[in-house]
Amino acid sequence: MPSRISRRHLLRLLLLLAPALPAAATPPLAGLRVVSGDLPPFAIEGQPQRPGVLVEVVEELLRRAGPSPQRVEIYPWARAMQMAANNPRVAILPLTRTPEREPRYQWLLKLYVQHFVFINRGGQPPVSTLEQARGLRLTVLRASPNLAQLQRHGFDARQVVLANSVEDMLRLLERGHVDALYGGDVVNMDKVRSSGRDPAQFQVGLELEAGEVWLATSSGVEDTERARLQELYQAMLRDGSVERLFRAYGIRPREQDLR
Repeated sequence: MPSRISRRHLLRLLLLLAPALPAAATPPLAGLRVVSGDLPPFAIEGQPQRPGVLVEVVEELLRRAGPSPQRVEIYPWARAMQMAANNPRVAILPLTRTPEREPRYQWLLKLYVQHFVFINRGGQPPVSTLEQARGLRLTVLRASPNLAQLQRHGFDARQVVLANSVEDMLRLLERGHVDALYGGDVVNMDKVRSSGRDPAQFQVGLELEAGEVWLATSSGVEDTERARLQELYQAMLRDGSVERLFRAYGIRPREQDLR
């Protein structure tokens, strides 16, 4: 007569013989935080109905990825940089991709190509040559790649004032503390307009460099998640969503700047 099997032992046996159930799949990009600075028109602080074109692009990407879309959080740029550099799954936009930064980040998605120019006050000679620019007092945004760019072209760091925001850069220029600012053409001129300043009082001069701006994070994003972001972005390019968002902010990007 067969021996009796206790209910406890039977349960153990059934668990051993039962096929393993697949673990619940984690939704792609779940728990990903995205931060930025106040960099109009790419990211705009305090304007939930008009938060910035790249903020809207990325929030739409995350909405399409579902199921719990995240809002982009705005901080002072240097703090946003520190958060993304020191914490896994904290992404930042728009981060310029440079040789110095290359090994420190996971580069998730190219968003735009930014053109870096000299801007000075109207009524002064426009900045049109490197030789002329090297004789000027300049300001750049702190924690941006702009100081390194200038130094690669022979500028002395002692002639460059680091500013905490684009607004601070414009104030330094208006008050005569610097002769010109150096930075992204779209960001700086948009700040001129959105702050109520007269764009005719400023002039865009020499373009020194161009740089791709990306959504990036220091660590923690899987290759499959990165591929999903890129797939969704390509779909947005095909259906015209990206171009429509740029045009809504008055920007007519060159086609190669978005791809």
